[in-house]
Amino acid sequence: MKTILFPTDLFDQSSSTLTYLHLMARAWEARVIVLHVYQPVIADTSLPTFADPGVGSLATLDLETISQKHLNTLVEKFQNEGLNAVGEWRVGDVESSIVEAAREFAPDLLITQRSTVATFFDRMAGSAADDVARLAPCPVLFIPDNEKGVTRSAVAFRSVAYVLQQHITQQMVTDQTAAIVDAFDAHLTVITPEQIDENKPDLFIIQRKETGFLGGLMGSDPTEKLLSTSEVPVLVCHVAE
Repeated sequence: MKTILFPTDLFDQSSSTLTYLHLMARAWEARVIVLHVYQPVIADTSLPTFADPGVGSLATLDLETISQKHLNTLVEKFQNEGLNAVGEWRVGDVESSIVEAAREFAPDLLITQRSTVATFFDRMAGSAADDVARLAPCPVLFIPDNEKGVTRSAVAFRSVAYVLQQHITQQMVTDQTAAIVDAFDAHLTVITPEQIDENKPDLFIIQRKETGFLGGLMGSDPTEKLLSTSEVPVLVCHVAE
């Protein structure tokens, strides 16, 4: 792996997510593209001052500048910690901008934080994380937000569980696990979706498959199950088009 795409909102990033980012980046000596998507607020242009733009417009420009500065600060922090990091600042819808960046940069991995709270409404309306997993043309590593007190020295991928589904071939399993297993000398176990609850690996790997509206709603989609309940990272793969 040579490139990691790391979307961040700059403020709500758990320490465990950053820990896994460092782990993966150092393991492959990968370049890290730190992506921040600024979602514009609606400017209040009803408060003009003569020929000047409205106060709301000026405030929006200030917020854009502030977000760019925060991104530069985070990138500099990563660089000082020894990562080969570069910043990418964009304006637009968060989910679509992340997917667009993934298509443009063609990273080997996209790392993001995933809330472990899945409500009925989440299953009805979908989530940003699920949208990225479904549409991003690259593997997506989800870090659960319930990992507390994770230190860099304690993080490792010693055991990996691959969730085998219908129509998954041995070659696909090998292709989707080799980079992790080789880099961390991890023990690989192949399990069925029914065995998810009884396994406690350091990492789950699964290929995302469309199960339709009812599959996600009723909880029969193993990818949705992992994303909503797993206490360890989940690597979501897909078949390249």
